[in-house]
Amino acid sequence: MEWRVPGELRRMRNNMGKRPIDVFYEEHKKLSEEIKDAAKGIAEYGMLVSTLVATVAFAAALTVPGDKTNAWFTVFILTNAVALFTSSASLLSFLSNFTSSRFAQSEFVKSLHPSLTFGRALLFISVFAMIVSFTAASFLIFDHKSKWVAYLVASMAVFPILLFILFQINFLDDLLWSRYYRLSKLD
Repeated sequence: MEWRVPGELRRMRNNMGKRPIDVFYEEHKKLSEEIKDAAKGIAEYGMLVSTLVATVAFAAALTVPGDKTNAWFTVFILTNAVALFTSSASLLSFLSNFTSSRFAQSEFVKSLHPSLTFGRALLFISVFAMIVSFTAASFLIFDHKSKWVAYLVASMAVFPILLFILFQINFLDDLLWSRYYRLSKLD
């Protein structure tokens, strides 16, 4: 809310010649470093999971199961492509945390670093697409013989998706709060 402070007060200096923003960053330097380290840890694990999803999706694309004229084949190919490309984009998003020289000094005050936010969202999409792709593959494989197996697999596929959504509710709440809380205070 720095913009609410009159410009002349923002430019004022204390007895040591420091502006208010300089004092703020100096006082919160340890917190900033802790957040940067935590963000790097999130990025490392995100890169690991993104790499695993990309590897599985790539391998699945090379070993396409079942009848290629079946409608489930189209679902399989499309969702597998979504899984591969979103996991690759997620990997690049997380990688940008290591290639950038440092976080902006004011970034931790506003919200999560954008690359972490987009990386996690892309990773969720890729895992979801991988689950749908696996379900489509089971319908391709068991279409003519044992349809009950495909239906069982499809019902089990809902569980990890719901579990992941349950665990991510706090993340989504924090994301929405950090993005839109400031806008609601402008009124």
